[in-house]
Amino acid sequence: MKLTYICDRCGALIGALSLTEEELQQIGLDILTVDLHEDIIRSAETGDLFIYSLCDHCAESAPLHEAEWPYRGNPGVH
Repeated sequence: MKLTYICDRCGALIGALSLTEEELQQIGLDILTVDLHEDIIRSAETGDLFIYSLCDHCAESAPLHEAEWPYRGNPGVH
């Protein structure tokens, strides 16, 4: 199974791994809450997984305080 990490902010490819089912279990995706899992993980028809995170550049350039975020969704949603 292929596991691909993509930046949720800029769309850059962060990295990709080819894993066995056993290796995938060792990563610990099963400990994520349902909401977090739905927010960051997408599945392809092939069974491959796409995990959306932040690349180093976006993580370093992102404002740390919520009041400085350029987009703030409805706080009642999550």
